[in-house]
Amino acid sequence: MNSNASQPAELSVAVWQQQIREALIAIETSIRNVAYTEQALEIALKLQPAALSAASRQFYQLLAELTIYSKVMLPMHKTTGTSPLSLGYHTRLAAGEVQSRIDQLLSKPLPTLTTDIERQQWTELLAVLRGDMLAEVRDTYTLLNSYYLFWRYWGCTLPDGRQRLEREQRILDEIAVEAAERDKQPLPGSSHARFAHHSLLLAQSYIHFSLAQDEQSLHYIQEAAARHDFYPERLPDVTSELAANEQWKRLVWWLAALAPILRRQYSELASYADHWDAAVRQLPEAEPQMWSALESLLPLGGRMYEEKLLAYGKYGRWMDYQLSSGRDPANYKVTELKPVETGAPQLLLPFYHQAVERHMSHKNRDGYKAAVKLLKRLAKLYARLKQDERWQQYIEQFAARNSRLRALQEELRKGKLIP
Repeated sequence: MNSNASQPAELSVAVWQQQIREALIAIETSIRNVAYTEQALEIALKLQPAALSAASRQFYQLLAELTIYSKVMLPMHKTTGTSPLSLGYHTRLAAGEVQSRIDQLLSKPLPTLTTDIERQQWTELLAVLRGDMLAEVRDTYTLLNSYYLFWRYWGCTLPDGRQRLEREQRILDEIAVEAAERDKQPLPGSSHARFAHHSLLLAQSYIHFSLAQDEQSLHYIQEAAARHDFYPERLPDVTSELAANEQWKRLVWWLAALAPILRRQYSELASYADHWDAAVRQLPEAEPQMWSALESLLPLGGRMYEEKLLAYGKYGRWMDYQLSSGRDPANYKVTELKPVETGAPQLLLPFYHQAVERHMSHKNRDGYKAAVKLLKRLAKLYARLKQDERWQQYIEQFAARNSRLRALQEELRKGKLIP
């Protein structure tokens, strides 16, 4: 069954959506809060045809959630140009509630599509999601993430998933051409084309990724990332997919390729670092690429880089980074420095000595107190290295060199570093 004309009305996605919209008019004036989303879903599910297949039931439920989401996000707010004003607190909670339900629904496996009706419903539902995604003007990109999930769990897994991806690629290319024509004459004060175009680029990227066309996928990401309103959180989570599918060579390629994009502004790098660990465990020869990528993320990824150096026992490089960055050991808990103390304690000596001199340069009591705290830790370090004589020589020379600094001498005595 290849057309809506031959599809029974009670099984048409378009008819379903129209019925849901008409039913929700009854609560149109309600405040858009979590209670509204629950009531709206109850109304929508009462309209669900009784004799639906398992796949059609999932399609209906997703359509209901998408319809409710659009009702929450748009109609009750004044607008400036085409961009709605900021959502209120309760409306944000409501939107988050619907978003969570959409994500949970899309993460459930989709039964095999066995009839032409189910395949047609899939196509119609994708068209609804795609259209809503590209029309989303609010800076949340919620439906862009839903689009990723739809393809990951409800598209790529189908027996003819590749053909569907290729068809989607052609559709997005056609939309891109039309969008380019529209952008030549944007409406005054309108930001809609910019938002839609951004989503379009990332959607195109994900389709190419799903087709294992990584170079093309990266091209679209780079184009999106070049825009001033780009945030890495909007990227499809390709590294998680590759790790889950144990595609280690592709994972290494993507981790290296994404580093220049992630460094453009702060982003959550914990999972990025974890994926490098997983990749290197499987492909030890990729470790040099990991270090190059992590170093390219400095200074934003400094903390992650430090942790990784310690985890891999790269104590010399860790110390070089501390000294070159002017880091202070006082900012680290003793337990945080424990790996270096155990693995290469001698490397910590210049770290402490340099910091002591830096605090001394402040020439005030607070600086002297900070220096003495570090000196006490330094004394323990020399004892660990069994260099008590060298420590005694150092502290005596230090005290003599600064004998005129009464406040320092008092702090040294309080710390029991000198008699």
